[in-house]
Amino acid sequence: MKRDWDLLRKQLTDIEAGNDALADIPDAPKWTDDLTWESYDALARERRKIEERIAGHLELLIDSGYVDGLHVLRGADNHFSFACSAPRLTMSGHDLLDTMRSSSIWDSIKSNAKKKGIELTFDAIKALGAYALKQTLAG
Repeated sequence: MKRDWDLLRKQLTDIEAGNDALADIPDAPKWTDDLTWESYDALARERRKIEERIAGHLELLIDSGYVDGLHVLRGADNHFSFACSAPRLTMSGHDLLDTMRSSSIWDSIKSNAKKKGIELTFDAIKALGAYALKQTLAG
């Protein structure tokens, strides 16, 4: 899975707002008489890709200490299970989201990283966020 910073930003925003961070995972397809096996399998594989992307990014936020009260469990069969108990952002999660919240600052962070050839990491976002904020205040 390639890290998608825009998805991470959306997940942080959703959790802060009290929205279901798993809501974008589509329901499992139902095999009906009008579906061929190939069509059903294609739908199931597409759903699986979406679930892996969303769950994988939530795992990054949880493992990095930005989100609490949400657990992503990978089973032996590589299927996901989720446990939620009042998901919330930690103080670090709020700090990260505050750095990424403004669309103009977020666009500036991504643009500066690309211009300078810097890969986006949690630390780079914080540093580039401070730089973007200084540029905005100076302008």
